[in-house]
Amino acid sequence: MAVATKNDGKKWIQTSVAIVCIILGYVCLSFFETLSEWFDLEAVIPNFQWVAQALAIAIGLTTFLIIVNKDKTSAFLKEVYSETDKVVWPDKQQTARMTVGIMIGVSIAGAIFWIFDILAGTGLSFIR
Repeated sequence: MAVATKNDGKKWIQTSVAIVCIILGYVCLSFFETLSEWFDLEAVIPNFQWVAQALAIAIGLTTFLIIVNKDKTSAFLKEVYSETDKVVWPDKQQTARMTVGIMIGVSIAGAIFWIFDILAGTGLSFIR
């Protein structure tokens, strides 16, 4: 098993922040397209698609730079990374046992609700 170094944490933090900012850019682009449909902005703004894409990229990039350069935010993300590094993950056998246990529990709860639904439906049919 490889030992994580200090720089690995910084790489993971920056990578996760970059992924979130890419998703933010995509959401902004979808929002701008929706606004375009609502208000017919393509007729008002020339090259609206280019403007919307540039604006979405600028929002994502600006968000990334703000998050990475703020000391308070960086310290918080480093703490989060160090805490997740301390987590003891279950092995494959424990995961399989817990999954089977959850499936059995959900099946029992579903059967109880199904029986209750049948009884309630039968009781309500007598009321009509």
